[in-house]
Amino acid sequence: MFFVLSKILDVIISPLVWIIIIGIWGTFILNKNREKARKLLLFSVLLLLFFTNPFIANSLMKAWETPAISSSSIKKPYDVGIVLGGSMRYYDKATNRVVYSSSVDRLIQALQLYHDKKINKILLSGGSGFVNFQEWKESGLLAEVLLKSGVKQEDIILENNSRNTAENAMMSAEILKKSIPNGRFLLITSAFHMKRSILCFEKAKLPVDPFPVDVRSGGDIYTVDRLIQPDAENISTWDLIIHEWVGIVMYKLMGYI
Repeated sequence: MFFVLSKILDVIISPLVWIIIIGIWGTFILNKNREKARKLLLFSVLLLLFFTNPFIANSLMKAWETPAISSSSIKKPYDVGIVLGGSMRYYDKATNRVVYSSSVDRLIQALQLYHDKKINKILLSGGSGFVNFQEWKESGLLAEVLLKSGVKQEDIILENNSRNTAENAMMSAEILKKSIPNGRFLLITSAFHMKRSILCFEKAKLPVDPFPVDVRSGGDIYTVDRLIQPDAENISTWDLIIHEWVGIVMYKLMGYI
């Protein structure tokens, strides 16, 4: 039930949804109360400008993300690199291949760490994140990608049933505590997702070191397009941040962290 409710909540908390609702509300009452309608429509436009502003979105994301580190700072190889799900958008049956998401950097960086001998094994954590299409088990599908990319079969560990970050941590911890007790583990996930992920692994009592990837905040480049030019992509940035904020609150209420 929590899994389904979380998907509904994702829609409710999106700034774009509220901008549209306020805009529609103002439009519908235009003939009944022009003054209130004018204020609502103006408010929706101001919200749109705020949430599409690149400087505000980038600054907030930069403050929220866990800073990335260089792989060269890893002097002793980790036993396992734990890659959290989110690299896959969906599976295309017509082409018989994975369609990747914008967070595929999680998988790419894990591959590089493996080939650079910074991690000895890769644990893929993630089943199906869809309400429907439960047969699309992300970890199993991505394991084929790892094999074709030169990762040995014996160096791939699958956790194929989790549906969210809390389950990622709990199920990964269950596997690793049994198979590699007292091992050294590197947590590989998006920089914006790392804070909530660490909290979940702390709750699961599995010590991990963070390796943030998929950094979304850019450098401090103060040009017109980076300061004031509206960009719809910035709404997605806000969606990610708000999703993490609400996720932490909900996980706390549910006892997941």
